[in-house]
Amino acid sequence: MKTTSEEIINLNREYVFFTWAVQSRVDPIPAVRSEGVYFWDADGKRYLDFSSQLMNVNAGHGNPKIVSAIQEQAERMAYAYPGIATEAKARLGQLLAEITPGDLSKTLFTTGGGEANENAIKFARLYTGRHKLLARYRSFHGATAGALALTGDPYRLAVEPLISGVVHFMDPYCYRCPFGWTRETCHRECISHVEQVIQFEGPDNIAAIVLEGVTGSNGLIIPPDDYWPRIREICDRYGILLVSDEVMSGFGRTGKWFGVDHWGIEPDMITMGKGITSGYVPLGGVIVSRTIADHFADRPLPMGLTNSAHPLAVAAGVAAVEAYREDGLVENAAALGLILKEGLEGIEAKHPS
Repeated sequence: MKTTSEEIINLNREYVFFTWAVQSRVDPIPAVRSEGVYFWDADGKRYLDFSSQLMNVNAGHGNPKIVSAIQEQAERMAYAYPGIATEAKARLGQLLAEITPGDLSKTLFTTGGGEANENAIKFARLYTGRHKLLARYRSFHGATAGALALTGDPYRLAVEPLISGVVHFMDPYCYRCPFGWTRETCHRECISHVEQVIQFEGPDNIAAIVLEGVTGSNGLIIPPDDYWPRIREICDRYGILLVSDEVMSGFGRTGKWFGVDHWGIEPDMITMGKGITSGYVPLGGVIVSRTIADHFADRPLPMGLTNSAHPLAVAAGVAAVEAYREDGLVENAAALGLILKEGLEGIEAKHPS
């Protein structure tokens, strides 16, 4: 007997927590299938998946290359513990080294973006021997203790205290400048402010600055063109690592492979998740520079997860990256972005605010 929409919703409400929500107010869609840019509920109603679920189904629903890769891997070997070498794990690591900027070359795989940022914190502290981390107020880096501490979003307030050593600074938010300037009067206090915070906190205490490639759920903030290059210069001046959180802005989301690619920046680490498998299987990762990778050649790496480089996930990742390349999806995102931008500017011109 077919389960009705009402039954699906009631069973979910009874037995499952919905994230980031007051449970009694949740009114979920009872989705049953998806294809391309659409998904359908249990009553047959079709929805245009305009945000690609949680900004992660970058290749669309039901991509045959990714589905086939998961199926074939499940038949061959559905699980291998992280200490085993597998072809798919090696191939995905190789692909990530090819598409990321600079000499980023070696990846630690996780089960999602939050864990990627969690392990980026460990890399930064172990490599530099420093404790403090800087991040922006209008940011979201994940829901685990370290990643949520990096997060400036007020979601963190309800569960503080989290990990120690995180200091937040203001954002390059040109629409509502936190320093009171306009675009015409701007003198990049959003950049000089960062260096001032570094001086107050002690440059020799700061392991890394962690920034989203393009700020996602906290306002889609696109920084001024000289912001990323000058932050890179500041990090180099004080021996601070620069980490780009590309969990949301990676894998073509901005019309480039990664958000930082728009400014020609080479971070010391990139964290990733979401689109790495087009959301088909949970996967994340932190890719580090050759210098950081070499640091651990003769030192223990105190990091690990039961499902690190899970075979189904990395197989899906290989297929997703190959689909983005072969089907020109990154370039297509750039082309469609121009169309969407034009439409949004038309709305802006008519809107009183």
